[in-house]
Amino acid sequence: MPTFFKPSIFRQSITALFFDLGSLLAGSVAAYYYPRFGNLVWILLLFTPILTVRGNIGGIFSGKLGTMLHLGLAKPSLFKNTSEFYSLIKAIFSLTFFDTLAIGIISFTLNYVFGLTSLEYLPYFILIPPFTCLLAVVISIPIASIVGIEVFKRGLDPDIFIYPVMSTLDDILITFCYFTVAGFIIYFDNLPLMFFVLAFIAVYFSITIFRNRGKNVFRRTLLEGAPTVVFASFLGVFGGMGLGSLKKEIENMPSILIIYPAMIDALGDIGSILGSMETTKLALGYTTSLAKTFKETFADLVSVECAAAIIHLKFAIIGFAISGLQGFSFLFYMVSITLFSNIISFLFISVFSLTVATQTFKYGLDPDNFVIPLVASVSDVVATLSLVASIAIF
Repeated sequence: MPTFFKPSIFRQSITALFFDLGSLLAGSVAAYYYPRFGNLVWILLLFTPILTVRGNIGGIFSGKLGTMLHLGLAKPSLFKNTSEFYSLIKAIFSLTFFDTLAIGIISFTLNYVFGLTSLEYLPYFILIPPFTCLLAVVISIPIASIVGIEVFKRGLDPDIFIYPVMSTLDDILITFCYFTVAGFIIYFDNLPLMFFVLAFIAVYFSITIFRNRGKNVFRRTLLEGAPTVVFASFLGVFGGMGLGSLKKEIENMPSILIIYPAMIDALGDIGSILGSMETTKLALGYTTSLAKTFKETFADLVSVECAAAIIHLKFAIIGFAISGLQGFSFLFYMVSITLFSNIISFLFISVFSLTVATQTFKYGLDPDNFVIPLVASVSDVVATLSLVASIAIF
């Protein structure tokens, strides 16, 4: 008799997705600080790409750490670990710097072409992403390692827990770091010195890449991860444009900005849970084809979506409470846009994540370098567009 629901997957998923409620704090921080920057539209235009690129790189680390723990390539210990584990960390730092620098330039170019920003803001698009994300990664990498190690020691699946827990923490870290760095650069007002520091960091990471180019984990993470993150984060730029299009709604209803990081975080987590479980199955030889994958993971999909629907309901209720309890009709509005957005976005992201996992594996690539970065970026765009659509409908 086929199984259509897996209580174990549901329990672990809802526990992991429960951490997405923390992203409401990130949204609250953004809603608090955004007006203090004079409601500058470039703050919104950069916010989503920075969330995206950090989520992509953190996703590579989370996905690879989970697989490495399962395969014994990393020890369940923060210190005296394997050379592969430390090579991964070096690769993540190098990816963070160069890919955030690239996405800042790409973001400015596209927004400039579409008339959403001007040349005077180019320095902020170049400086803010790398400084923001490097500051955040220094804090998040040790925490992600501890989370993965402790989950693995307790017999739970790190593929389910690491990314959802860390994506939420990263959202909070990135939001604090983003507005802190942006405020510092704006008010410090010494752009030549900041560009000098940026150049020094570029030289340091160039040397790091040269010295570690022969190490397999380092080299493969960079060669496969760097273009994937840049391409995936390119999609995040359009998410930023989508958020920028809601500027007037956000000014009238700050609750939209409060729930926004949580919704893109949750959708990325849903896709990462499904994708990460699949990459481990592929690595262990449990599954091979796309058709077989969809047949065998139907119960997983149902279990994860049930957990996701409950979490989105909580987003609406908590977002409603934070925004000031504006009446039953507003609560119904919040519930409607969150649940409708969840339903239409889940259908897309579940198919997308499983397809990416099986097809990259089929062509001899490491799925962990592709699944979460692509899923996270597409999730940001899909969640943004579904939110825009939900607001238009309701």
